[in-house]
Amino acid sequence: MNNIKPLHKFKTFKYDAAPFFFYIEIIPPDLSNIKHKHHRNLLETINSNPIMPLPMRVDRVFNGEKSLLIRPREPITFSLMDNLTATINPTSFLQYGFKTLLYFTEIRGYETFFLSLTPEKAQKWWNSTKFLYAKLFRLEEDFSAFLRAYIHTVLKAKLNDEDLLSAATEYCQIVSDICDKRLKENSILIETKHTEANVKLYKEKVAKYRKKGKKVEQVQYHPELVDIDVFDLSERGFVEFIKYQNLMLNELKPIEIKYIPILFYDDLLECMLQNLKSLKEGNNNILDPSFLLDKNIIILQESNKVESINIQSYTWFNTFDKITLDPILESIKATKLEFYKSLGRLKEQLPKSTDS
Repeated sequence: MNNIKPLHKFKTFKYDAAPFFFYIEIIPPDLSNIKHKHHRNLLETINSNPIMPLPMRVDRVFNGEKSLLIRPREPITFSLMDNLTATINPTSFLQYGFKTLLYFTEIRGYETFFLSLTPEKAQKWWNSTKFLYAKLFRLEEDFSAFLRAYIHTVLKAKLNDEDLLSAATEYCQIVSDICDKRLKENSILIETKHTEANVKLYKEKVAKYRKKGKKVEQVQYHPELVDIDVFDLSERGFVEFIKYQNLMLNELKPIEIKYIPILFYDDLLECMLQNLKSLKEGNNNILDPSFLLDKNIIILQESNKVESINIQSYTWFNTFDKITLDPILESIKATKLEFYKSLGRLKEQLPKSTDS
């Protein structure tokens, strides 16, 4: 008798902190590879949403297991013109980022296990994730730079009624250059209670083997696991200012686990190079930056009034209690039901079989 139980969850590893964040995409997702029509219908409802997760940690969301949100140390602001400043609103940014993440989790979970994402697992994931913090200076710095690059290029072009295609190309080139630089430098800063040092993203090894009777050497790249201190702030909470946050962290005992930083730069570089190729080939279907303004994801303010506004309203050091997953999960359910109803209507329209 076969006692093997069916697998209903993604395989994950306890030593993996599973950090993630979001970047702003400039080309809508390609739906041609989506197998099921109701999944295509699902993605079409967020086709104008450019906020994409990196890496795509659908495994942790589907399993209801904690992951680690990267938190920039300062609010992300950028001066667009002499009299205008743009600021990322973290709550709205993450709300729409989570929508994309949960939609892709629903799709991948169904494709892998023929199971849908459950509200209980999604909520368990967020409840166990939102209180976690780790110092990831280089990733925090680079993702902030990616967001500022988008504001400086694509958003600025939109506001000035300039060519979005050229702006999108410039944006993708800036991001790909940063990723390429990090990969070539092969170095990233780690900050733990015991260590503050630069370590390698990957190791190079020369593999020797025979091919058609000849000796061949090939350089292989092996990603490095990097130490990271993860702090659970469910009891102490977050502090708005990084200086005071660090003082509090000194009093707490972290869990030391690991992550693979090369994933961020390798995945994003591949994405941006693909975008540049698509743009060069004539794809001018650029996601409209107006979405980010209309949804309060990017806030525009007069520069001379920025100092009078509490910039800490846009801090990343909080539990984002205003974020709710319920509307996202309800929209997934509604799209699925609508699809099944359409199948029922189609079935009713088919001619009934008759006995011969």
